[in-house]
Amino acid sequence: MLMLFLPLFFLLFWMPRSQQKKQAAALSKLTKGDKVITQSGLIGKLVETGERIYKLEIAPGVKVDVLKSSIAGKDGADTAPANKK
Repeated sequence: MLMLFLPLFFLLFWMPRSQQKKQAAALSKLTKGDKVITQSGLIGKLVETGERIYKLEIAPGVKVDVLKSSIAGKDGADTAPANKK
């Protein structure tokens, strides 16, 4: 019975925690001027950071407030692939 519940426990509780830690680490590394992407797909430059709200510039002169939790991470388009053929 224990062998049945142990993998289930691992999948339900351990995996999301590790993902949350990775997301928190990625958000803590963001600085002003970084190009970021939100979970809804908006791409913009990080202008201001706060405890709960970040301000993104999505076009010249157009700034929007987004929740910190909606930031997916840095935009990967400006980083080159590691092994480009």
